[in-house]
Amino acid sequence: MSIVISNRAEKVVRAVGKYINSPEQRFIQGATALATQPFIDMNNRSADEDTRAVSVARTIGKIIAGTVVGVGVRYATIFIAKRFSRYVLKEGPKYLEEIKRKSKYDVLLPEFDCSKVKIKKEDFLNKYNNSIKTIGTFFATGVMVFTNFLIDAPLTKVITKALTKRVKNRIEQDRIALQPTEVEENAAA
Repeated sequence: MSIVISNRAEKVVRAVGKYINSPEQRFIQGATALATQPFIDMNNRSADEDTRAVSVARTIGKIIAGTVVGVGVRYATIFIAKRFSRYVLKEGPKYLEEIKRKSKYDVLLPEFDCSKVKIKKEDFLNKYNNSIKTIGTFFATGVMVFTNFLIDAPLTKVITKALTKRVKNRIEQDRIALQPTEVEENAAA
């Protein structure tokens, strides 16, 4: 069984695959979480006002800290991977004749034997960009094991402390706005 998609859908899928990589995916995930999760916590009527205020502030803090650090680390490791995989190309009439490392420090660039495998320049560049993003994301995963404790947790604590009072005031304002006034109570009676 094959899946048939329209040309327009195929173009969208290809564009998403080409331009939305690990850092952008993390940003989208954070934006979606920020747009939904605090409102869920805010409307949890089974918790008292203080608990709701802290929960909302902590959720916002976690999302902001995780997103900022996650996106930053991913971009940084992709940048570093690119710096350690520079190359020099020798182009032939149709295919590349040679792909060499630019210096001895370019250890992330794989060895290529252009005499065995014929590769066009644009094909090499596509594979190179994809592999660098993959290597950078792989390194980012290892780095984020440490940044979760060293940066995310303290930053979450700071943001939570800064937002708790504001969120509590907002919850109190909402409660006051929802309470019926004396005029409304007398009119209902």
